[in-house]
Amino acid sequence: MESYLDEVNNNRNMGITTLLEDTVKNRNLDQITSLKLQAPMSVNRLCMLGTYVPNLVELDLTDSFLPSFRDFAFKLDNLKVLKVASCHLKSLDGVWNIPNLEELFAPDNDINDIMLCSTLVKLITLDLSRNKIMDLTRLHFLNFCEQLQSLSLSGCPVAKVENFEKNVRNILPNLNHFNGNQTLEIEQVKPKLTIESIVCGNITAALRSRKTIYSANKDVQIGDRNKVLNDEKK
Repeated sequence: MESYLDEVNNNRNMGITTLLEDTVKNRNLDQITSLKLQAPMSVNRLCMLGTYVPNLVELDLTDSFLPSFRDFAFKLDNLKVLKVASCHLKSLDGVWNIPNLEELFAPDNDINDIMLCSTLVKLITLDLSRNKIMDLTRLHFLNFCEQLQSLSLSGCPVAKVENFEKNVRNILPNLNHFNGNQTLEIEQVKPKLTIESIVCGNITAALRSRKTIYSANKDVQIGDRNKVLNDEKK
């Protein structure tokens, strides 16, 4: 297949077919694997992009108006690289519709929660620089992305947390690069994480805690009973 990397900057009121016609001209849409376009606020039916260009592997929508991934993430099963910098994105809602995504570049948006990235099990590179990520604990969800090697959160509010980089390395020990810098290798191999293991782990910990408390209370009760018997004998 041929790979085309084109750009259009057109602010007219248009549908996706017109936008594609202006971008790729007379090229066969089935043969296009790489595409760059700028979708204005007024574009209609952008969700049909994957239908018209079914073999997309790389898509660059930088500086488009995309409040949600749901606006375009449909039938993009072959997509591996997505660039959505400065697209007014407020969340990752709908990102699960791109199941084979390996690289996501989404800096300079308004995304405030990283949790939904956990649905991208093939993700290798994630750039969410200069977004509104604030909660460090939400990074634990990225452990579901078992192939994740590179992460960037520079310029996010969470980066102001004390010992931020150290905490990130502890949460995600398999990262090779963080904020553009190579991380130190950690020899400890992290066990495979699943929803079941989290739930079972929490339940097991709770049961162990209750068992410990019960045993301690039982020992105290037995000790008190023995003391009473000894006092009666005296």
